[in-house]
Amino acid sequence: MDAVLTVRPDARLERFHPSTVHAAGEEVTVELRRSGKRLTVPADRTVLEAVREELPDVAYSCEQGFCGTCRVRVLAGVPDHRDEILTEREREHSMLICVSRARDGELTLDL
Repeated sequence: MDAVLTVRPDARLERFHPSTVHAAGEEVTVELRRSGKRLTVPADRTVLEAVREELPDVAYSCEQGFCGTCRVRVLAGVPDHRDEILTEREREHSMLICVSRARDGELTLDL
């Protein structure tokens, strides 16, 4: 699969386990624009976990960054993408909140 990605970086691959997943990291602040909530996500928790405490109906599945169910539109901030499936174009405006975080410590999500 790594050889395919070398030739076709935007190829969609199906994995049955993550190649590497690092959901934890620095503390981040997340604004949920539609609901008007502002969350602090501790370094040892995922954005998905924090969001689901406030919005329990947010969809998710694998929690490992390769199914795409928790994909959310990013309105502001720069995501630190740690997923396995988004293309470069998709990464310009969305992220998987189960594994990705913020590069600059703050994100505004369309939730």
